[in-house]
Amino acid sequence: MKIAVIGATGMVGSALTEELLNRGHEVTGISRHPPQARAKLTPRAADVMKLDELASAIGNHDVVVSAHSPGGSLGPQVYKAVIEAGWRIKRAFVQVQGRYLITVGGASSLLAPGGIQMFEDPRWPSWYFNSATPAHLRYLHGMTHADMFEQLAQMRERILATPGLDPQSDWPDGSARQFIRKIADNHDKGEGGRAQLEFFRNDTTLRWSFASPPWFMRPGPRTGTYRLTIGTLPLEGDTPAGISVADMALAVADEAESQKLVHQHWSAARILVG
Repeated sequence: MKIAVIGATGMVGSALTEELLNRGHEVTGISRHPPQARAKLTPRAADVMKLDELASAIGNHDVVVSAHSPGGSLGPQVYKAVIEAGWRIKRAFVQVQGRYLITVGGASSLLAPGGIQMFEDPRWPSWYFNSATPAHLRYLHGMTHADMFEQLAQMRERILATPGLDPQSDWPDGSARQFIRKIADNHDKGEGGRAQLEFFRNDTTLRWSFASPPWFMRPGPRTGTYRLTIGTLPLEGDTPAGISVADMALAVADEAESQKLVHQHWSAARILVG
């Protein structure tokens, strides 16, 4: 198949590009600074904010996958970037009469156990952040360079090491709770990703699929397995689930090939062994 990957140099996009190439597909890697050309990989420089430029890059493909992300920064400009990118990618896809569009969004549009989206969940943000492992908090530290995430990791380690204490106990330090609340109140990327879903919901004029990674996704090994949920936040017991970036790329590549989730909003999560 001939598959275009928008955001081919990003975290998910680069993993997906490798997964597709390993399967023998012809991949067009699209980014403002595209990857180097190699066997079956054609780089295309394009800016998602330039409609004609993007349309030219994605035309004549069997599948277009949008793994575009504005990065890990915060602020209203990030919300605008997510919304505008989603709108322009869909419009460019319609313009070239694309065959199948898979958008990789975020966890915020998934339904929590109460049947409402994450940001409306009364447990937001405590249930979500308090269930993070020290390893995931350190991953967030590396991605954002916010030192408080390292402090949170150390606090969670102390909580986990205390006999009889609930592993999801709230942060004992007031500055930690304030930091989490600030992140929750300014989750512009998540809010934009949630709104992106509305571009597609109930639209049957084109073939689309919307993939939302689970709450805890980070780099890790490719296990070659995953489980699917439709529209709902994947859980591990009574806490949000996770997946490695490589296995999320595997799930998206499988959907590009099988096209079984047309007009579906879905997620994928790791399968726990034992």
